[in-house]
Amino acid sequence: MSFTRLTVRGTLAVFAGCVAAAAGGAAPAAAASAPSVPVEVPLGGVEDALHVDAPHLSTAAPLPIPGAPEGPTYDEQHLLPQGMLPRVPLGTELPATAAELPVPQVLPTDTVKQVGLHTEASPVHAESPGASVNPPLTGPRAERLGLPDMSAPQLGLGVPDLRAQPGADLGLG
Repeated sequence: MSFTRLTVRGTLAVFAGCVAAAAGGAAPAAAASAPSVPVEVPLGGVEDALHVDAPHLSTAAPLPIPGAPEGPTYDEQHLLPQGMLPRVPLGTELPATAAELPVPQVLPTDTVKQVGLHTEASPVHAESPGASVNPPLTGPRAERLGLPDMSAPQLGLGVPDLRAQPGADLGLG
């Protein structure tokens, strides 16, 4: 598989996700029972107004489900616990999407009837950024009769993380 094909597949998967997000509209009851919300794109008016075959789109909008963040960890070298602002994990699944666009027959020898875009469901895992801070003091020192030492102030930021493997297939039918 070439790099160009992967890039095209990734671009198409992002495009399909944007279409699903922009389309909107679903029942609240479906949101409570499933990890994704079905998206219906009403295109019946396009057929009547323009007298052309309307494209078909079936997809869903993913609902991220937060996980349990890790609690702060305590260390004798630091005055405050590390991970005061914890990283929150999120998980969801990009839903399968199918889009078919009818192609008008321009030439009498044209055999292409439609262009289709299909994506498979794929898991998505993300983590929000986190932070740790330490003031310019250490914990109590026994050799100093319980008084803290001076230290350099510290600030640590956890970078956000996003892992997914979206893919799409574009075909002529």
